[in-house]
Amino acid sequence: MKKLFFFSLAFVTTGLVIKAQHTRIGFAAGASFSNYHAKVDGESDDGNTLTGFTAGVLVDVPLSKNFSFQPAANFVQKGTKDEQTFGGITEKVKLTVNAIEVPLNIIYNTTSNSGSFFIGAGPSFAFAVSGKASYDDGTNSISDDINFGNSDDDDLKGLDMGANFLTGFRFPNGLFIAANYTAGLSNLFPGGSADGTLKSHYFGVKLGFLLKGKAAK
Repeated sequence: MKKLFFFSLAFVTTGLVIKAQHTRIGFAAGASFSNYHAKVDGESDDGNTLTGFTAGVLVDVPLSKNFSFQPAANFVQKGTKDEQTFGGITEKVKLTVNAIEVPLNIIYNTTSNSGSFFIGAGPSFAFAVSGKASYDDGTNSISDDINFGNSDDDDLKGLDMGANFLTGFRFPNGLFIAANYTAGLSNLFPGGSADGTLKSHYFGVKLGFLLKGKAAK
């Protein structure tokens, strides 16, 4: 986990040094719509979408007239929820995970006086920092912290590697709107495939602002 983080940090730093004079810094915030897909004993199951919050910073490093390298560091709320009624009793369960996500995207930008469309993709590394699992049946309410790690005593793995896809539109003044979809590729069950698989995915919508910088030549 630490090796992946420092590799990502080194990759970002190298890009910034190479194109430092053209680098633009940005900020963005919005909503996340997440869920988990579980497969145990050949049976697949999905909960209901959980709405959360996401915000972060990014740097845009021009690689050419139309392409740029855009790493970011985002706070993302992930999770899932479910609600079922048995014998007149409604049971509600919810899983919430707070994570720091580092996507490393390659972006293609169109050029226009009225703004630019952009589309991109890249790997993503999410590091869980906290989480809670809750249960409520109208009479009893239970909430426990989630333990992250790779041992049998842990609830979920703390590192979630995935693939990120994004698109959006940027106005000439730096304001932009963006949407992304991140598909988790890691099995988050600490026990591995012997206990089945659990994978995350979420859709995000953001409003952001990219500070002015020198144009790439």
